[in-house]
Amino acid sequence: LSRDLVITGEISTDGDVQIEGRLEGNVKATTLTIGEQGAVNGKITAGTVHVRGKVTGKIEANTIEMAETANVLADLVQDHLTIANGAFFDGKCSRKTKPAGATAAAKAKK
Repeated sequence: LSRDLVITGEISTDGDVQIEGRLEGNVKATTLTIGEQGAVNGKITAGTVHVRGKVTGKIEANTIEMAETANVLADLVQDHLTIANGAFFDGKCSRKTKPAGATAAAKAKK
């Protein structure tokens, strides 16, 4: 989606999406890349999310990578998270799946 494009609504695809403009709504994709000038205000559901721009809302993905230019005001649900030095993040962070040793440790405590 080009830099001068503003979309209000939802995007759903089994493919990859790169947003350089602004999306007011939810997006579901295999891989989502938000460029430095890009912005998403809504819920993101993807396998992998690369954030270089701004996100407000919620991100649910297996892997989330925030570049140093990222500005994220969102709650995250993920298994792998990378936040570059200089990135801005304000929100809650939780794992999609429990670590392998967590189940055994919980049973041992009982």
